[in-house]
Amino acid sequence: MRIAISTGGRDLNQYVDDRFGRCPYFLFCDSENPLGTAEYKENPASSGTGGAGIAAAEYMAKEKVEVLITGSLGPNALRVIEAGNIPAYTASESMTLIEAIMAWKEGLLVKISEAGVAHAGER
Repeated sequence: MRIAISTGGRDLNQYVDDRFGRCPYFLFCDSENPLGTAEYKENPASSGTGGAGIAAAEYMAKEKVEVLITGSLGPNALRVIEAGNIPAYTASESMTLIEAIMAWKEGLLVKISEAGVAHAGER
């Protein structure tokens, strides 16, 4: 499955970024081979003036993401993610990207079913 994780860096030992719409990067990888398929892309929504959560959620659909791992989703981002039928899971900022992938595979991450606080314009 194609996974996306919000992150602040470009390394599997970096940590999950709690921010979704304003995180600097996304890790994209295949759940069966995260080391061999890891690809880091800048978040095109991170520098926008507004609607970052919606733009980042639309980017997930464009990238054909099948599972999203992040800290939290604002109300607008959650609505777009749910409309795209992309299951989203929350991971702690203290987890590395590889730890988050392993926790998801083991069924240890909680599915996001409620929106967190919207962070309008926050960086």
